[in-house]
Amino acid sequence: MNALRIKKRLQKLEQKLCPTDNGMFTLEELCRFMWRQDKKAFLKIAKDLNCSFFIKQFEREEAERPAALRWR
Repeated sequence: MNALRIKKRLQKLEQKLCPTDNGMFTLEELCRFMWRQDKKAFLKIAKDLNCSFFIKQFEREEAERPAALRWR
């Protein structure tokens, strides 16, 4: 893959992750995006990056989501 294609793919990813003008996003936002894209890959990466504390939070939110939808 050439450098221009990689740059364009990264720009698209940045737009998905952070639609704000300043181009900033938090570690939690990045981890949440990775969790939604591929949980198995995130679990592996989280251990290496010491971000595993997000795992319980994301699992809890997923478990609570169906109940919240029923109340609407």
